[in-house]
Amino acid sequence: MTSLFPHTPYAEDQPYAQSILYLHTMRASAMSFTFLSLFQLPISLIRARRSQTPISTSILLTDTLRTSGRGLVLGTVAGAAMVLGRMWGREEIEWKDRSWRILENKGEIKTDWVTLGGAGAGAVAGVVAARRGVLPISAGNAVLGGAGLGMANGVPYMIASFATGRKPA
Repeated sequence: MTSLFPHTPYAEDQPYAQSILYLHTMRASAMSFTFLSLFQLPISLIRARRSQTPISTSILLTDTLRTSGRGLVLGTVAGAAMVLGRMWGREEIEWKDRSWRILENKGEIKTDWVTLGGAGAGAVAGVVAARRGVLPISAGNAVLGGAGLGMANGVPYMIASFATGRKPA
């Protein structure tokens, strides 16, 4: 995503600085929000076990897709608001410097691609499941939720790469 923009040798020459910073923060925030939305799944399972109600896998997956879709939308909006709040009134060179540093960070670039690939695969899987009638959910919600679930894969990827002591390659 942000790696699709040109990366200059010097920060002061970085074009599209605001777009890069907005896209990066919205991606990171959407990834985080969708990951946090997944905690709804074990809570639903525990609640069903305690009340001794049967657990329907398709309903559970449908609820997870809806929740992750909401997390994706809320995370994207929150990311845009965060950039706006943090960078309000800043000089153009500050925008350029921050966006240049994002493009310089190979771990962020790799996380962009892992997240983008996960979102694409999740969206396709969601729409296929909805179209075949496997899940009682609309195709739009399935695409959004699947993309959110796919984006959430970026969080364990980042954790694993830092836990091993290596930067993502």
